[in-house]
Amino acid sequence: MAKITEKQLICQLKELKEIKPRKEWAVLLKSQILAEKAKIEAPQETYKAKLAGLMSMFPVFTTRRLAYALAVVLILIVGVFSVANYTVPGDLLFPVKKIAEQSQAALSGKTILNQDMTVFSNRVNDLAQIAKEGKTNNIPSVISEISANASQLVKNLKANPISDPNTIKEIATSLKTLADVLGTDLSTNNDVENLYQTIVESQINDLRKATLTDDQKAELLQVEDLYNQGNYQEALDIILTQINK
Repeated sequence: MAKITEKQLICQLKELKEIKPRKEWAVLLKSQILAEKAKIEAPQETYKAKLAGLMSMFPVFTTRRLAYALAVVLILIVGVFSVANYTVPGDLLFPVKKIAEQSQAALSGKTILNQDMTVFSNRVNDLAQIAKEGKTNNIPSVISEISANASQLVKNLKANPISDPNTIKEIATSLKTLADVLGTDLSTNNDVENLYQTIVESQINDLRKATLTDDQKAELLQVEDLYNQGNYQEALDIILTQINK
């Protein structure tokens, strides 16, 4: 193969520079480039057109009107939660209060047991409130809530036995308050009775390990006897008012 001199290479490059594409080829290439550009821009233009059409259907959503609408909605939500805070089971907005209670308990970092204890205590207080105010129509709904809460507490206590005296005492105090509510009788409610039994059993086990006076030992024997008879409410009353006073 003959070698190409530098001068010959320069001449060939100059000849290539003078070559021009055919007009038909140039037109075809230009149309292909424009078609590809149209494909890229079409989705964006279509989206803008659809958005403009949607906004034209809802002229209310201008920036200022939208801000006013959101403010009104926010005020309504705050108002509903504020009113719901004063409701009791059986009231229309009570489900809203329950949601608020659950959210607040979850955000507080309390354990599941402590959350359930708080809810149980709240429902007992609700029962005391409506009994005092004579809202007899709400009593069945409150008792139903108390029964469900008591059942949940028993499950948690059996699944996660605790020895913290303050926790047990808090539940026991709620039970004592429940027993003192006039016009209601939950002594035959199975869920409440099971909670009584669980708490009294826990208290007896703790008292057996504690250092007691002779009087307290005698009272503990009385509590154990009442427990064996299934009289958990009276047994708890002795524990709270005499042994742990």
